Amino acid sequence: MAKQRRRAQITRDKNQQGHYVEEVFDDNLLPDAAEIRQLHELDPNIIEWLKSRAEKEQNFRHDVYIKRVNLVAKTEKGLRWINYLGLFFSFLLLAGGMYLSYFLIEHDHQVVGTIFTGVTLIAIASLFMSKVKSNNGEKTKK
Repeated sequence: MAKQRRRAQITRDKNQQGHYVEEVFDDNLLPDAAEIRQLHELDPNIIEWLKSRAEKEQNFRHDVYIKRVNLVAKTEKGLRWINYLGLFFSFLLLAGGMYLSYFLIEHDHQVVGTIFTGVTLIAIASLFMSKVKSNNGEKTKK
């Protein structure tokens, strides 16, 4: 079963001081042979008990691993849907902005319609570029 040992040591020199920490974590499902022998002397049925405990622990670890994998899969699926929805709504905003610009130009507001078109295109392009940069780990300038 799990054993943990920790050793801390401070070293001092003339002008320096160091701190050394050593941690050992033994995560075996069964104790070592010498310990099993000692336990067997106390209780002859200890080996069967240890086997059943080790089997239950292994099943538990497998279940936890499967739950972690499923959680990661669900998270990735959710992120993909968020990206798809972001693309869809940005397309709707772009289409709506273009239609509004067309409407303004058709009703003798050429300057306002043209400016609105440019602002819409630049805003959508900058949003996409900032998203790409954040996915690549680059910092965006503000």
